[in-house]
Amino acid sequence: MKILIVGATHGNELLGPRFYRYLLDKRSLLLEHIDFIIGNPRAYAENVRYTDTDLNRCYEVSNTSYESMRAEQIKNYIALNRYDIVLDMHTTSCVQDSSVIVSSIEGKLKKRFLRSTHVKNVVVMPRGNDIVSHVSNSIAYEIYNGDITESLFKAIEHDIERFIDDGDVHISKMVYEIKGKILKTEISENDASALENFNLSKFGYIPFLTGNNSYKSQTNYLGFKMQTPREIKV
Repeated sequence: MKILIVGATHGNELLGPRFYRYLLDKRSLLLEHIDFIIGNPRAYAENVRYTDTDLNRCYEVSNTSYESMRAEQIKNYIALNRYDIVLDMHTTSCVQDSSVIVSSIEGKLKKRFLRSTHVKNVVVMPRGNDIVSHVSNSIAYEIYNGDITESLFKAIEHDIERFIDDGDVHISKMVYEIKGKILKTEISENDASALENFNLSKFGYIPFLTGNNSYKSQTNYLGFKMQTPREIKV
């Protein structure tokens, strides 16, 4: 199996680099199956989310921004090397359970990885300009910053081991589909502060990625609305 780990798609999200360092320090046998790249080297060097535009909104976007050109480079690199799975590592300051993000749950290798991962929550994003929409067999981890520990690194390491060996599996998953954004104009600040990720709100949707990081001025939304989940066997 050939696996690519993309770290720091957002330059200040350090799960990918830290996990890869863990594998190097451990001299893990998994390294013979893994390539690693920094998604956004310029933003990573400056410890910022992005420099010109959000890299994870730049796939199949034709402009001259640094991130758009970088997205094209990453796509070409992945196509050239024909990876079996691409793991895009993300973190959030929003308090929530761990999840993996996909554009769909279809595909033999994608399902194999979903069976392999310890993460129970699978979030299906609408097709957009992110890596999971435009790179086949790509899956994104979304991890709360407070959960980034050596125990998490070991768990992800075991996810990859199971994927390679097609060994022990976690068949049951909860699938949440994104049905839109939580706009700042449609909810009061008090109601917004009461939202709990992965818990049904009084508005009839389940929030995702809501919290203090969602109030940045460059967005008009606080997070995402998810439908009631369905349990599946993959």
